[in-house]
Amino acid sequence: INENVYSITDGASVDLDPDNGTIQTWGLATASRTATESFTSGQSMLLNVLLIGSYTITFPTITWVGGTAPTLATGAVSNFIELWKSGSVLYGAYLGST
Repeated sequence: INENVYSITDGASVDLDPDNGTIQTWGLATASRTATESFTSGQSMLLNVLLIGSYTITFPTITWVGGTAPTLATGAVSNFIELWKSGSVLYGAYLGST
């Protein structure tokens, strides 16, 4: 299986849509951002967020593994997040940073 890798164009509001690619990268270098989502049940995506500076992301409604949204590492660090939708619930798991 070859997965499509997609580079998200940064903007004030970014739509997380697995139809663009099942592996997506998003670099935040200028401001905090708000994310929306366009998942359908059965879709999943690995998200690599590169934070340059101490910016934050306001995520859409996600049921996080462990119960709370992660605090992403900042300072030119990649944060890896797995997202998947089952039924009407979008789930997320923070995998860590490098």
